[in-house]
Amino acid sequence: MLDLGEFRAGGYTVPSSSGDELPECCFSCVYLLTDEASVCLCESFYYFCAYSWPDKLTHTIPPCLT
Repeated sequence: MLDLGEFRAGGYTVPSSSGDELPECCFSCVYLLTDEASVCLCESFYYFCAYSWPDKLTHTIPPCLT
């Protein structure tokens, strides 16, 4: 089960094959980013949340907090 607070805090990534675990609001969020898998060839990319980044370019409140 996805802990949205941990995900938002940058605690872990979600593999693309488990993207259905993310709430629908994540897919309209400016902080949802993807990164290509560099270690494992079993997943092509991972989702991660950049909301906790100190140098983010926007201060938009994410949909999961509104």
